[in-house]
Amino acid sequence: MQSTTIREALLATPGVQSVGAVDVYELTTGESIVVARLGFGPSTPMADTVFLIEAARARIHELMPSAVDIVLEPEIAAPRDDANPPTDFFVIRGAD
Repeated sequence: MQSTTIREALLATPGVQSVGAVDVYELTTGESIVVARLGFGPSTPMADTVFLIEAARARIHELMPSAVDIVLEPEIAAPRDDANPPTDFFVIRGAD
């Protein structure tokens, strides 16, 4: 339930395009650690990415004041010029 609530809050953060894995680790002290992956567009400036991560971290703190650590990993989509790459683009390994 916590993961779903956190995911929804992160997706509602302006500038965040996608949210990957969201994990909440409960510590024996009653505190929590939150780990999540956030997706940003390829044209998002790095300074904006840092700001957006801090905004997302603040949202999580509002939802989970017991979170002692929040780890947010950015994923930036690389621009693709070719939607259909040639087949020699792929490397296939076989077992000997």
